[in-house]
Amino acid sequence: MRFLAFLLFAAFVLFAIFARWFFICDILNLCEEPPVEVVAPPRLQNLQLTENDSVLLSGYDQFAFATGVDQPDLNANNEQFLDTIAQMMAADSTKSLEITGRYTLQEKDVMAGFYENMGLARAATIRDLMTARGVAEDRISLKHATTADSLLQEPLLFAFMQKDLPSEYATASYSFTNMTYSDANFPSNSAIFEPGEAFRNYADSVKVYMELHPEKSIRIVGHTDNVDTEKYNLKLGMRRAESAKEYLENLGITAVIKTESKGETEHVASNDTPEGRQENRRVNFIIE
Repeated sequence: MRFLAFLLFAAFVLFAIFARWFFICDILNLCEEPPVEVVAPPRLQNLQLTENDSVLLSGYDQFAFATGVDQPDLNANNEQFLDTIAQMMAADSTKSLEITGRYTLQEKDVMAGFYENMGLARAATIRDLMTARGVAEDRISLKHATTADSLLQEPLLFAFMQKDLPSEYATASYSFTNMTYSDANFPSNSAIFEPGEAFRNYADSVKVYMELHPEKSIRIVGHTDNVDTEKYNLKLGMRRAESAKEYLENLGITAVIKTESKGETEHVASNDTPEGRQENRRVNFIIE
């Protein structure tokens, strides 16, 4: 009898504990889950600054970006790396800096502000850090690339270029007054402008800017790859520029908007690959 009474008492205690937990946690929602500590992987120490085939700086910590975020988690070593580049550029005015921002395949549809992809947004953030160190913005060019590394352990590439050295490639611009958007805003082989979120954000900002600066005008330049004839591509580039102009006018922008086409003549990448051809199919918006 005593053993049975003990079992009944133990069962009552367990039931009371469960009932109390159920009332407080499940009904009143007063129980907090313990925070899960996310341990970031250690940074690789293989960041480099290159120039042609030469490595000018090496052994620095890689920058770190959280998924879907364009602002880096800077450490002292990152700051030292940027300081050193700024000092090198101050000592040699012929050098320009090319920053390539990478983004993972999982971040493909993630945008930041009016940049078309997270890679460009990350590169632009680093450009801002360089201009804060006294480097002129026109000495910095931006590029973007995807990476299959889901951990994004090497998010940035840095390379010196000779500022005035002739190149077979033009340079795409990614600043507010000289912005480039890819063919992602157009269906394949079409001039119908279907802007994505990044461009809509940009256009809204341009509208406000032009209202504050009525003396300014906008020039829209259409570019294509080298598929089809040069004559056809020249017309396609113009049709795309005109379609983009129509979108801005429908948005309510009353400033003078001029259009032109460079066709296939100013490619920013090789036309030998699908990725390069996509980079070359673009529209450039220039506030003058």
